[in-house]
Amino acid sequence: MGKGKKILKTAAIILIVLAVLVLSFTVYMSLEIKGEPSKSIFNESDVFESADISSLIKEEGKDFQILLFSDIQLSGNIISDQKALKLVDQLVQEINPDFIMTTGDNAMMPFSDIVTKKLISQMESYQIPWGVTFGNHDSEGRPDRTWFGNQYENAAYSLFKAGPSNIQGIGNYVINIVNKKSDPIYSLIMMDSNTNRVYEDGKDYDYIYDNQISWYEWVVKGQPEVPSMLFFHIPLPEFKQAVSQWENGEIDRSSGFGENHEDVFCAPVNTGFFDKIKTLDSTTHMFNGHDHINSLSVLFEGIRMTYGLKTGPCSYSEKEMQGATLITIKDGTNEVIVEHLYR
Repeated sequence: MGKGKKILKTAAIILIVLAVLVLSFTVYMSLEIKGEPSKSIFNESDVFESADISSLIKEEGKDFQILLFSDIQLSGNIISDQKALKLVDQLVQEINPDFIMTTGDNAMMPFSDIVTKKLISQMESYQIPWGVTFGNHDSEGRPDRTWFGNQYENAAYSLFKAGPSNIQGIGNYVINIVNKKSDPIYSLIMMDSNTNRVYEDGKDYDYIYDNQISWYEWVVKGQPEVPSMLFFHIPLPEFKQAVSQWENGEIDRSSGFGENHEDVFCAPVNTGFFDKIKTLDSTTHMFNGHDHINSLSVLFEGIRMTYGLKTGPCSYSEKEMQGATLITIKDGTNEVIVEHLYR
C-alpha cells in the first residue's frame, strides 16, 4: 500500500472513531434522568416547628465556623477539577470548620451528574456536616434539578433538603445553629435563586419567586428574635446598587472589604425580596456566588452582602481571586465575622 493510501486509511479510521464518539456523547446527553420530587408541602397556616429542621450544636466556649465555597463548578475537566478539589481539601484540613456550605454552581456541563457524585464523595470523607445551594449551572446535563437534590439529600453528612415541592426551586431549607440547651443562636436559610428565564427582550437570569418569599417570611416569623443568614447563588438587584454606592463613596468604606472585577449579574427584575428582608428585620448577612471575580462584602441598609470567594480555577477565574469565605460566630457575643481566605 502506498504512503498516500496509508494516510487516507488512517484519516478515515480517525474520522470513524470521532463520529462514533460524537454519536455516543449525543446519545448519552439525550438520556434524561428524573429525580424523585420532595414530599414536603408548604402551607402558610402551618406552625413552624424548629424540631422538624436540622440543627448544629455550637460548643460552649468555642467559636462556630462555617467554611463557604463558591462556584466550584466541576465539569469533567480533569486538570481544573483536580485543582478545585485540592483547594477544597486544603481549606477544610486547614480550618476544620463546624459546617461546610456552598453558594451554588457546584457542577456544570457536560458531566454534571458524574462530577456531582465526585464532589459528594469528597465532602462525605471529611465527616463534617455540610450543605449546598444550587446555582444556575447545577442542573445542566442529563438529570433534572430534582435528581441533583436527591443526591445531596441522601448523603450521610449532608444537611441539604430539597424543601417544599409546591414552591419554586430545589433546596429551600433551614438549618439552625443552637446552644447546648437547643436554643437557636442563628438560623441559616438556604434558597434556590433558580436558573434562567425568557423575558420579553430575551433570555436572562431568573429571580426568587413570590412563593419563595412567602416561605422565607413564614420561617422568619416562626422563629421570632432569632437572627438569620441567607445563602443563595444569584445576587439580588440591590447588590448592584450597593456596589455603585460603594464605588461612589456613598457607603462608609471602612464597613466593607474585597473588590469587584466585573459587573453584578443579577436578574433584570426586582421581586421585592430585599424589601421583605428589611421589613422582617431578621437577616443580618446575605451570601451569594455567581460572579467569579467579585469579592466585595459591604454593609448595605443594615445587611451585610457578601460575595463568597470563588473556589478553584474551573470556568472563568482570576488566580488572585480564588479561595473560600470563612464565617465565624464568636463565642459569648454571637458577633459574626466574615473574611475571605485567598489561596
